[in-house]
Amino acid sequence: MIVPRSRLARFTAPLLFAAAGCVARVPLGPHFERPTEIVGEWIDLRHTTTGDTALWVLRENGYDGSAHIVATAGANGTTTARSERRYGSWYFTGPLSDSSHRALCFAKRLGRDGPTCLAFVIDTTAVDGLERRRLIIRGYQGEHYTGDRMLLERLSSAGGK
Repeated sequence: MIVPRSRLARFTAPLLFAAAGCVARVPLGPHFERPTEIVGEWIDLRHTTTGDTALWVLRENGYDGSAHIVATAGANGTTTARSERRYGSWYFTGPLSDSSHRALCFAKRLGRDGPTCLAFVIDTTAVDGLERRRLIIRGYQGEHYTGDRMLLERLSSAGGK
């Protein structure tokens, strides 16, 4: 079958533009929400001791990582060292006010790896007379432990968030 040149151009031109990278960038997949109520550094109470602090780091750009802060007492006083490691990305699904249909989702590589989405509770609690946010991840499956994971908001040295 012979296709007229004008018809052929109509079908092949979009393919050529796409192959050359000339298509508009359209976001794929769900809209990734990251509420400010969840953004922050969260102390992992299960892995924190008196000499070190284990943190979950959830940034507003979707960065999902962990940090480890170690305090060492020496002749010149106490020093702290911080190391950080990125795991992947995080986002939120469902209405924040709907505790039965909301979830925190974590993915090693968004768009390539399927996310792990877990129900959560966010509230406040008093610690040493200060109100802090508390994040409880339901049914978290760790390396050697499955269960609820309790995280406490880390306050900066200035006393704020």
